[in-house]
Amino acid sequence: MVRIFFILTFLVFYSFSYEIKLNSNVSSLKKDKNFLYIGTDQGEVFSFNLKNNELKKLFILPKIKSYYDESFSQIYDIDFLENSLLILSEGSFGEKDLFIYKNNQLKKQEIRLNDIRKVFFIDKYTILIASISSEIYLFDRKNSILLKKFKFSQSALGNLQLNEDKTLLVLGFESGEIELFDLLKWKIIHQYKQIHKDNIYQVDFKKNIILSCSTDRRIGVIKNNKENFSQQNFLIYACSLSPDGKFILFSDNNDNKTKVLDTDTLKQLTFFDNENLSVENIIFIDNKNFILSGFSNILLFRSLNESF
Repeated sequence: MVRIFFILTFLVFYSFSYEIKLNSNVSSLKKDKNFLYIGTDQGEVFSFNLKNNELKKLFILPKIKSYYDESFSQIYDIDFLENSLLILSEGSFGEKDLFIYKNNQLKKQEIRLNDIRKVFFIDKYTILIASISSEIYLFDRKNSILLKKFKFSQSALGNLQLNEDKTLLVLGFESGEIELFDLLKWKIIHQYKQIHKDNIYQVDFKKNIILSCSTDRRIGVIKNNKENFSQQNFLIYACSLSPDGKFILFSDNNDNKTKVLDTDTLKQLTFFDNENLSVENIIFIDNKNFILSGFSNILLFRSLNESF
């Protein structure tokens, strides 16, 4: 096994898999084409080139204030569009902050919403904002105005994800319900209630396939409006679809494994050891390679080719 040390205090191991070690905990990830953007609990954002494995520190957010002292600002979410990064982070006195990073400049985006869970670029000037209280907003960042809003159920929002062309939004709720929302028509077009009975931790949405994982220990798949699930033995915090929709990855932290299912049959194909990492996020790089992360300073890079 070859070891290569980088100046930026991280280490990569090359074999069938490798890992990155940072100085702070990973709190958010976003992949865009050949780059992975990494947000940390210390307010740092890194870019990692997936082709040449170059890690670069882009910036660190200003410290925030509490009633007692100053602290680092944890990054909650990242999105990317047209050379711009959208950053959702912890703000002073319990608030949430929104930043735009472009051309090596960091600019705070003024917005009066504090219970934000996730943010997405819809286009250059339009941001989709989702709140914990199950509301979504379209925000015009050029003119700093809210264009639209929509209130879903009284149940808290668990997770949500856009489809590839950003016209449809899938949402999973604390009640276990999954809803499909048309952003162009600005209305709910489907509700799915047969899979989950409890809080949904994550959803994914690729190739018109909806994936979900939940407190009820189920992996849910919705394809051609047909609901199906695989019952597991432990809470499932993270799940992801391959870009072609053929494979499902999910973390089984009880067994310390990431498992692979066939999307059509839901049969287990193989599994990977999580190396004692409590996995909270799974990101496919392509149809074979993927990244595992949790609230730690380690990113694991793995490949389905290790088993197939």
